[in-house]
Amino acid sequence: MGDIVPIVFFLGLVALVLGAPRFGPFQERRRAATTARELTVRHDFAPSPTSALGQLPLAGPPFHYGSAHRLTDQVSGTLGALPVSAATYTCRENGSTHVYGVVLVAMPHPLAPVEVRHEPVFHSVRVIEPMPEGLARTGEAAFEGRYRAYTSDPHAALTVFSAEGARELLAAPEPCSWRTEGSDLLLWRAGGWSSAQALLGCVSVVASVLGAVDQVAAD
Repeated sequence: MGDIVPIVFFLGLVALVLGAPRFGPFQERRRAATTARELTVRHDFAPSPTSALGQLPLAGPPFHYGSAHRLTDQVSGTLGALPVSAATYTCRENGSTHVYGVVLVAMPHPLAPVEVRHEPVFHSVRVIEPMPEGLARTGEAAFEGRYRAYTSDPHAALTVFSAEGARELLAAPEPCSWRTEGSDLLLWRAGGWSSAQALLGCVSVVASVLGAVDQVAAD
């Protein structure tokens, strides 16, 4: 009996170590599915397997690496007057599954090229990190400590990344990364959002800051 206990303990430890890489993505996918259900039940979104996300030529982070790219939990709805599509994006890299929550927002006007990252995008010896142009500074220490902001547009640098804009972005319920592509706004978060409310809160904050830019530009 004395010899059996260490063996059982060792086998259990091995199973835990081998299963850990799979358990994390499983939990993330389950949480993402719950978020999608919340969007449909509480926020009038609808399942949309052919949403705008699935029709895009997806490029740039977080779509810049891996294999077995897949979109699931696709739902579409509106936030105010803005069309919003959300999905779970997964890919495989070096034997592991990587999970992201992704959201596409159709903004009413074309936007200056802007990108904000709350964490470094995936890169490795084989995967080059795509770097945007124009590192921007906000002067807000709290923002600089959590995000890296990029834009090649001088006007966006003075408005989106003003001290006021930085403070508004910090008010998002959860940190996330985002960028503009023409009139599209793409948000993403490794592991997905914790809830539908958090997802929509992030969209609302970022869209508000970009909307303020439109207003300033129009004036």
